[in-house]
Amino acid sequence: MIFQNKTLIGASTLAFFVLSSKNIIIYNEEILVALSFLCFVIFSFSSFQESIKQTFEDRQHTIQQELEQMLVAKEQTITHLQNNYQQSLKLLTSLQQLKTVSVQELENAQTLRLQAFEASVQKKCLQKLQTLLSLEKQFQYEMHNRIQQSFKQSVLEYFQKNEATLSAQLFQQACTQLKK
Repeated sequence: MIFQNKTLIGASTLAFFVLSSKNIIIYNEEILVALSFLCFVIFSFSSFQESIKQTFEDRQHTIQQELEQMLVAKEQTITHLQNNYQQSLKLLTSLQQLKTVSVQELENAQTLRLQAFEASVQKKCLQKLQTLLSLEKQFQYEMHNRIQQSFKQSVLEYFQKNEATLSAQLFQQACTQLKK
């Protein structure tokens, strides 16, 4: 490398000497440290150019592989997240369908419960009405029997009290009926 850039090195050396002779560059410890570092960098670059180049290329290759692995991992993660999102959407759709079916089933069950309740109430009302009707018939029968017994008793009492006058009247009525 030194041989390739002879003119550059020569011009730099000439400029350094001219600037030093004109007292433009003053030699203090900062300048000396900077010149030493510059010389070290130039020497290291010229001596270890191939090994440094190989180290940088190896590092570049390693970084490139790490980036590719990271991109593959990101792609897999994104694919996994996308699948999870699609599954969550399917789950949400399934839950909405389940909700709809559940609401319909509850409405049907409510309707059936109401119908069963109405049927039960109607059956109980019909039983009560039949019981009331049978009680009414029994009451009418008992009332008819009591009225009949009361009527018989009152007629018998009337006949017993008015036996003498009624016998003659009955006899006359019977005779009249027979004549006809």
